[in-house]
Amino acid sequence: MFIARWHFTGNSGKLDDCISLLRKWEMDVGSRVGWKSSSVRIVTGFIGGSETDIELEAPFENLNDLEGAFSDMDRNPHHKEILKQLAAVTVAGSSRWTLHREMSLV
Repeated sequence: MFIARWHFTGNSGKLDDCISLLRKWEMDVGSRVGWKSSSVRIVTGFIGGSETDIELEAPFENLNDLEGAFSDMDRNPHHKEILKQLAAVTVAGSSRWTLHREMSLV
């Protein structure tokens, strides 16, 4: 199991706007690339992290699934439109993806 995390730094005072856009992205883009809304999470900094640190997190089974999702995102016109809207409420250049592997404790 893998986890893709989309990181942002929100502009001060724009956290609610950024989260609203990410929820819209989740419905208009994430669900269309096969990510179930019940498994997608949005988290923000709290203790030890800035409240402007925002992450959207989605699990996937293998790297082929993620590669397919990224290809589908590129073809989705909603993805491009929401990216433009996010640019107004996030710090320029702060958007990035990281991939994590889930490890079993057993």
